[in-house]
Amino acid sequence: MKTEDWATLAGVLIAAALAIGPWMLAVHAKLAVIASRVADVCAKLEASAADQRRLWDVCARHETDLSVHAAELASLRGRPP
Repeated sequence: MKTEDWATLAGVLIAAALAIGPWMLAVHAKLAVIASRVADVCAKLEASAADQRRLWDVCARHETDLSVHAAELASLRGRPP
């Protein structure tokens, strides 16, 4: 290939890069935003799961307390005043 052919090829490649470059940067920026939001959602889901486990423990403890109170009330009802 001659020098003119190489110059034409380089010009076409540079023009294509300049035409596609801004679009590629915009797509990259949008993907970065999406990735950060996905990371935020994952963190919130993990926190929610930890809260849910804690709430189940509290619920089980309260259920145990209620059954103890019910047994105590039943024994008090059986006693004469």
